[in-house]
Amino acid sequence: MTRTIPAARRRMGLGAALLASAALGVGLLSGCSAGQITQTDTQVAPVPGVNANSADGLIALRDGTVAYSGDYKPGSVVPLEVRLFNNAKQSVKLTGVTSASGTVVLVGGSSAAAAATPAAASPSPTTPRSASGSPSAAGSSPASATAAASKSPSAPAAVGTAKMAVEIPVGGFVALGQSTKTYLAVEKLSGEPLLAGGALKDVAFTFTYADGSTTTITLDEMPMTVPLSPLPKPTSVVGHEGE
Repeated sequence: MTRTIPAARRRMGLGAALLASAALGVGLLSGCSAGQITQTDTQVAPVPGVNANSADGLIALRDGTVAYSGDYKPGSVVPLEVRLFNNAKQSVKLTGVTSASGTVVLVGGSSAAAAATPAAASPSPTTPRSASGSPSAAGSSPASATAAASKSPSAPAAVGTAKMAVEIPVGGFVALGQSTKTYLAVEKLSGEPLLAGGALKDVAFTFTYADGSTTTITLDEMPMTVPLSPLPKPTSVVGHEGE
């Protein structure tokens, strides 16, 4: 004997099943959303460089890098890239940078330009004249002038100055890099060559507030950035038998 389930009971069972499926779907969606928010909150931006805060937590250094080069040899100028943010309630100035790899200078700023301005040329000595009043042969000889110039070479122009006062306004930031024409640089790299993928060691930044107090940011390493365009692939050389 076949029993027939009343239509009302069938509708009630179908409704309960649909409600259960909807509740399960909402639960799964809310779980995925919460996980994504948590992952986003802990992700680090894919920008090369080092980030650090000052000892008092009010100055932030972001994206600190060494400008890319395949090989910085000892004695080379090594440009740096950095952004500095002022979260204090008073203005602050970057007043010094040091590194274990050489003297760090400011290039392109007003103080750097003044330091790099060559001194006024000293007056040239009076050309000796003969008794007749005409210039003597020794004074007009090109060979002797060339020899004198070779004995007293002019000093190389300064890259920048270690005396700096880069102001960072309250709630603002300063970007120092070659693209802004004002940047920091190691004047003469000392020690070992700095190769691609390497880093400068022990870089310290000193900041002076408007009230005269100071704070610092110390980096164990400042890494070299990646090239802006992919490097060319090396050409493979295939040998031929019998050659």
